[in-house]
Amino acid sequence: MSILKYQIFGRNTVGVYLEINNVYGLYPPTLLKSTLNELKKNFDIPLYPLSINNSHLIGVYIASNKNGILLPHITRDDELESLKSHLNMLDKSINIATLDSIDNAYGNLILCNDKGAIISSFLKDHQKQIEDILDVETVIYEFADMNLPGSISLANNKGCVVHPLSNDDDVEYISSILKIKAIDVSTVNRGIPYIASGVVANDNSGIFGLACTGPEMMRLTNILGL
Repeated sequence: MSILKYQIFGRNTVGVYLEINNVYGLYPPTLLKSTLNELKKNFDIPLYPLSINNSHLIGVYIASNKNGILLPHITRDDELESLKSHLNMLDKSINIATLDSIDNAYGNLILCNDKGAIISSFLKDHQKQIEDILDVETVIYEFADMNLPGSISLANNKGCVVHPLSNDDDVEYISSILKIKAIDVSTVNRGIPYIASGVVANDNSGIFGLACTGPEMMRLTNILGL
């Protein structure tokens, strides 16, 4: 187990720049070498560079689990081919797909782990494709009066942290879909309710925004089992 409080590009929003699952991680090609070294020390998985249409907001645009990865249609051909080259060498069974959706910030619109996925109603026309690529039960569900399940929560295969306005029914349903036992509300970076912006984690390790308080860290690490 390894946890780290850190900044990326001088910001506490570490989750918008990285995509991490239990098999591999993705980071912006412009990442400082010193930052990349910290990531490599913290995560015991292969890490690969990737941009999305020259953007370094990897965590905003991408949703993934151990089975598959979803990319926006704005991904350039060379970026897609580079990713395929890396992942095919790692595991040819990983599904790789782009969705032709006008709403393409999949990191904000999809909450998933290796057991289930919850998507925004914005992606209702793509539910079957998302289910096939991630290879998990996929449902449309919005909570905390918002349509961004991937932005206001974060999950691994042990637990899920959700927006503070999530109610008991939300918590129970999310737990049943993601098939996790530990789930509770929290914030990141001194009270920010957009959980995924300030945390990136898999089942074994996590990086948290430098502004996360002690109580937030205790809550987040306990729920995610880190």
